[in-house]
Amino acid sequence: KCRRRGFQLRSVVRNPWTRLVSGFRDKLSDEITQGGSWISMANRIAREMNLIDNITAKGNNNVALEDEHPTFTQYIRWLVEHMDKVNHHFSPQYLTLCIPAATYDYILPLEYSNLLNQDIEQKLNTSIELFGSYDRSSDPRKQSSALLAKQWLSQQDPKLIERLYSIFEPDFALMNYSNFSHPNFPLPIQ
Repeated sequence: KCRRRGFQLRSVVRNPWTRLVSGFRDKLSDEITQGGSWISMANRIAREMNLIDNITAKGNNNVALEDEHPTFTQYIRWLVEHMDKVNHHFSPQYLTLCIPAATYDYILPLEYSNLLNQDIEQKLNTSIELFGSYDRSSDPRKQSSALLAKQWLSQQDPKLIERLYSIFEPDFALMNYSNFSHPNFPLPIQ
């Protein structure tokens, strides 16, 4: 129906590993620069995972802290166990995009949005700018979420990484995205 009205369907996707790290940092972490925008969800995940991990976090008078945040490891373990309950910020992109049911004119990798802006504006005959990273580095391989993804994911249990990868495998296939161990991570493999 959208096509009949002259609309084009397009989307921007991101490497699943950097998306996981960025989502954690922005929504759930205790990072001063950006974290904690979803404090109630962070509290729920931290409390649930702390119980599983036998961690007790108590404040004054032995009362549980109200601003608990999960560790990155707790977050990805929680994701693997609760993927059916997460919202679109944390779920696989192919589900949010309704692939294969929806047909897109363009699906573009976020990692190339800075380079593609002018070209896409001309092809689509629009002045709408593609959103890129808020990171200071224009090279996606040097952006903080990519660097942290390499560091944090390489420290995880390989079996947990395999389970997580299997959940997001269609997202990796969507743009032929590289794994965090690849030298050009997080770029698509050419």
